[in-house]
Amino acid sequence: MRQNWRSRQAVGVGVGTVASHQPPPARIPTDRVLRIEGPTPEQLAISLDPLPVGAPVVIRYRVPDSPASPLAVVDDVLDRLESVALELFPAWLPDADLVRPSSDFDRRVVRQLAHRVAATTDHFGPFLADVAEAALRGCAVKRRFEPEPRARGLARIICDSYGRDGVVLLIGPGDGCTDDEQRRVGHACEWLIHHGGFGVWLTGGALPAVDRFPTWSLPVPGFVEDMRPPAPMDGKAAPTLEYPALAGLPHPASLAEQTLERCLARCEWALGRVWNQLHASHSLAPPIRVDLMWPRERCVIELDGPDHRGVLKYADDRRRDNGLVLDGFAVLRFTNDEITDDPQRVVNVIERLLANKRNDEGNLA
Repeated sequence: MRQNWRSRQAVGVGVGTVASHQPPPARIPTDRVLRIEGPTPEQLAISLDPLPVGAPVVIRYRVPDSPASPLAVVDDVLDRLESVALELFPAWLPDADLVRPSSDFDRRVVRQLAHRVAATTDHFGPFLADVAEAALRGCAVKRRFEPEPRARGLARIICDSYGRDGVVLLIGPGDGCTDDEQRRVGHACEWLIHHGGFGVWLTGGALPAVDRFPTWSLPVPGFVEDMRPPAPMDGKAAPTLEYPALAGLPHPASLAEQTLERCLARCEWALGRVWNQLHASHSLAPPIRVDLMWPRERCVIELDGPDHRGVLKYADDRRRDNGLVLDGFAVLRFTNDEITDDPQRVVNVIERLLANKRNDEGNLA
């Protein structure tokens, strides 16, 4: 994948060519700014979780208030993507999980690993080494490169983390940007396309003052077509940037998932758990990404942040839960606040569920 990253990214990738719940096998270009017409931003977000096979990594980005210039928007995007790259480490650097930040020697080792990867791929070795060192040490990345090598380096890092061939920024409606500010964002989007190697998809009528971007129509996925629009989120602003979970790990940006994993790691009875795995009832069913699962005991734990309060997300949660129960899974849901406020109580409830399932299994043996 790494050798031909740019050539494949430029021609677009197929979205939804496998399961019937995804958009048809049209190829959505990633080498230009596109308006996505059809699904609302919320419907599109639900249909892209989990990411369809063959799709790019789709990262939702909220434009900052009152952007001063196109460069200010580009800098904001790159700063936030840099944070993502640090949080995803060591998924994008082979063997880096064996290195511990205990000495200057370990810093040199991780830089050497980065240069070894760059020698056989399209990565720019000095930048990759800087990001690897910063991730190991838990500090900011050195600012010694221009925006273009930073952008291309970050796109490659994120692609490698997920094993995908491209990265797309999904930009929704802004919070009242003026026409001039929208045009600045439009210029920044084009810079990210031509100089950074990203795709940019606009949803929900984003940047209405910029009329030069073509439209790509998508049907609304069948399983979300009848869901109602989301309810207001009690005045809470959506995160500026959201990115997908990595299979097998708690989400790096989720305090709730990280907290619960630290608690479970100390419990012998919690062995057998897997984070952020896919489940499908059959080959034509929409795949479901579950936060935490014990496959043998058929137990699923879901963690709900503020976005789950919306009507659309709530309806999708019920659809997912019903499908899991019909497939023989027990499902528990906890809010993020429950986990951060009293993680031990949550752990005790999960332990009781697993004990009951294991006792039932023993009685049937």
